[in-house]
Amino acid sequence: MDQAYRIFTDGSAIGNPGPGGWGVVIIQGKKRWELSGADPWTTISEMELVAAVQALRSVEGRAWIELHSDSEYLVYGMRAYVFRWQRQGWRNRRGAELQHRELWAELILHNARLHIRWQWLKGHSGQPPRCE
Repeated sequence: MDQAYRIFTDGSAIGNPGPGGWGVVIIQGKKRWELSGADPWTTISEMELVAAVQALRSVEGRAWIELHSDSEYLVYGMRAYVFRWQRQGWRNRRGAELQHRELWAELILHNARLHIRWQWLKGHSGQPPRCE
């Protein structure tokens, strides 16, 4: 039987680029654990992607995942854009090279291995996330 997880990710950077960090909360049934990390020179976008990658690396085997993030870049990238970027040679619609290609490529691999529902939630709203 596949396992089910709820995952909450976030990333940030001061200065963008500048020092940054990422955090993850993973919930599986009654178990809950956290992951985090930092980078001395990074961007918010990179930390958002790293948070998701690190979370998905921690899930073994096949699983059902509800991944929640306040990053539209991450969520809508995985829902709608990443496969187009890949077909276009990792370029955006303006023809510019896509940043963080290796992270997007790894997210694609995890997306194929796991059943992921990419959920955007409004950040800094003061409301706890709804998990249904």
